[in-house]
Amino acid sequence: MRLPGDAPVSYSRAVSVADSLNRLRAAADDGRLDHLARRHGIALITVFGSAIRTPERARDLDVAVSLPAGTQGLLALVGELADLTASDDVDVLVLDDASPTARFSGLVGARPLYEASAGLFARTQMAAALEFYETAWLRDLDLQRMATS
Repeated sequence: MRLPGDAPVSYSRAVSVADSLNRLRAAADDGRLDHLARRHGIALITVFGSAIRTPERARDLDVAVSLPAGTQGLLALVGELADLTASDDVDVLVLDDASPTARFSGLVGARPLYEASAGLFARTQMAAALEFYETAWLRDLDLQRMATS
């Protein structure tokens, strides 16, 4: 864990995204990720995107987190995730502040690594899918308006 005033750490590109994902999964298995989540008030952590679909070709590790409103310390969280994965190529999506499209991407097809309560991932995933499909007409309307502007 980094402390205020610690020198910044820069990780080399020698660690592949697949290796970073394996390190994050190991942290989930041995409880380090659970400890990080509880310390930051995180309810849910998933990995998603190309790191799940094609880790050998992925350029970054996409991690989604659910944080309570007003949570401070997002930069510290990103730093700790970089430490756990030995990579600067970690992108963090805060699900609670995300658009329906981003939330859908961070949950549907994602792999959960931490959930504060049993079934939270499934409930959150279903709600994100429902919101995404129910708001599709609004995205279509925006596209039509942009096309005629």
